[in-house]
Order: sequence, then structure tokens, then C-alpha cells
Amino acid sequence: MNKYIKLSLGFSPLLLSACVNQNTIAQNKLAPVTNPCQKISMLINAYDDGFEQVKMTKIKARVSNTWKAKYNVIGENCHIWTWGNSQTTYACNITANDKDTAENYYTNAQRTIQQCLGSDWQMTEEQRTADKGRKSIFTTPNKQVSLSTHIIPLDSLFGEKWTIYYYIGNPN
Repeated sequence: MNKYIKLSLGFSPLLLSACVNQNTIAQNKLAPVTNPCQKISMLINAYDDGFEQVKMTKIKARVSNTWKAKYNVIGENCHIWTWGNSQTTYACNITANDKDTAENYYTNAQRTIQQCLGSDWQMTEEQRTADKGRKSIFTTPNKQVSLSTHIIPLDSLFGEKWTIYYYIGNPN
């Protein structure tokens, strides 16, 4: 075999492993956060740059750009959605099999968010217009971001189901 071919075959695995290591380093650049208040604070700050630090794997979608999130506020089903230039949202959801469990998730989310945010954040609770659910929205005049949690009853043939959503994004 030609010396150059042997040399290039010898260096190929080395170069490939260097690329893989760089990707791993880039993904691990952001330290894991486990405290709920740290997560909320980090996500509020990440909103300013479109959650770039929190994005992981891009998911194919027709209408929007979607990424799997590095941090899950709840469960393991958090994503970052982008519509147009200024509509970026961090969203999570969890499903409950009964109303009591769903109400517990919802009120715990309200309580945790209120405890983590400063006194300049205001909570408003209202009925959702699209369904029979409710939502709590947290806003402040100091930031162009809002947090919200929604509780939504689902129509199901096989029993009662509820979904609780958590959003961080544009207040409009």
C-alpha cells in the first residue's frame, strides 16, 4: 500500500475521535443544574439568546424549529420551539391520570415558581380560552419573558386524563 494511504488511514481514527471529543465537550460545557430555582433562573436568562445554551438535538418539524432541551423542568419531555424571529419558547408537559394528581402538579408548580422568583414578578390566574383548563402566568416589568403553567383536561375514551404544561417564553 502507498505510504500516504497508510498514513491517512492511521490518522483518520485520531481525527474522528477528536471531533467526537469536541462535541462532548461542547455538550457538557453547561454544568448540570438540579435545584428548581437554579433551573428557573438559568432558563429565564437563557431566553435572551433563544435558549442556545439549553438546546441539544434538533428535531425535524415542518412548521417550526424544535430542539430537545438539556434541562427538563419536569419529567423528561422538554423542548425548545422557535417560530419566526422572536417567538422562542421552552416547553414541558406531564400527564396525570386523575384530577387530584393534576391539581397537585399545577399548584406545586405555582408555589415553586413563586418561591423562586423575586417579589417584582406577578402571577395572574385565568381560564384558558381554547378549552376548560386554567393557566397561571408570571410576568415582571423588568424582563421581556414570562413563565406559565397550564392545567388542561383531556378528552379520553378510556378514563380521565389531564396534561400540565410549563412554558418560558415571550409574554405576548
